[in-house]
Amino acid sequence: MTRISLDAEQMAAVSGSWLQERYHSGEGETVADFLSFESVHEINPFEVGGSHSRERREYRRRRKVVDGILEIAPLRSRSLMSLSNGELRRVIVARTLLKENGSVVLDGGCGGIDESWRMRIAEAAGAMRLFGLDLRMARDTGASGLTKKKSRCADAAASPAISGARAVVEIRNVNLSFGGRALFRDFSWVVHEGERWVLRGPNGSGKTTLLALVTGDCPFSYACDLTVFGVRRGAPGVTLARSRAKIGSVSSAQHAYEGRDMESQIAAALRPSTRLLLLDEPCCGMSSREAAHFARKVASWLNAHPRVAAVWVEHQPSRIPQSFTLVKELR
Repeated sequence: MTRISLDAEQMAAVSGSWLQERYHSGEGETVADFLSFESVHEINPFEVGGSHSRERREYRRRRKVVDGILEIAPLRSRSLMSLSNGELRRVIVARTLLKENGSVVLDGGCGGIDESWRMRIAEAAGAMRLFGLDLRMARDTGASGLTKKKSRCADAAASPAISGARAVVEIRNVNLSFGGRALFRDFSWVVHEGERWVLRGPNGSGKTTLLALVTGDCPFSYACDLTVFGVRRGAPGVTLARSRAKIGSVSSAQHAYEGRDMESQIAAALRPSTRLLLLDEPCCGMSSREAAHFARKVASWLNAHPRVAAVWVEHQPSRIPQSFTLVKELR
């Protein structure tokens, strides 16, 4: 039985890259390159040897099934760097389906992939049994049996959770296209002190990009009507470091690109100076027990710091503390 770590495969796919690179260049290895026969089977293009005709026929049959179920075609021309966390993990699963044989356990499961695509992946894995691949997901990934969390939907005009609370983030009428796609059209959002937001939306809807606008990791933030802690982004004499010093951030992307484990990220994020806590799929790859421990730790810290605003991106609602009652939906 072969055991494959989805987290390790994701880190290998973006090896040598840096977190903000996706917003600076559309170049680099594309999905088509990453899923090509030569790449999947690690064949040196300069080698002198057989034609691999049998393997190529098998690859083409698998690719037809995988592409059809996982809808890889719309992603093929995009660079790996431009993909969202969930899209990249979906592509890595597709590569596994194209490559492996026998019994394979995928450690890390479908963390970071939304519910609809988890169902598609299960369907594709089932279809691969015809090709001699028995793919199973390790750990408790929450692909089924999720407890629906009661939340009230709210828009940008929601009343502050604390009387007299100041706006921590103000985004006004933002229009942003990236990677050949329109992510935001006349998008507005206001986050006040003490508010606990759940940021939801399918893979590729712009959740991570939205948080990157706030932190300044996305350079387009300087072209937007964006105010953080009462200061307009790009205001003369105000450095980005000034606002970033008040933002605590935990994300699976930092782990993939920078190799920072969750414990070190949490320690850095839950500091006395934090006024805005951003949690971008922080439980990705965790078991239910690990995720529950993390959620309790965050909830306890926020209870002790009631004026801190928090935003949590998560595809599994049962993992989010009940105190997160406001919802912003990206479509």
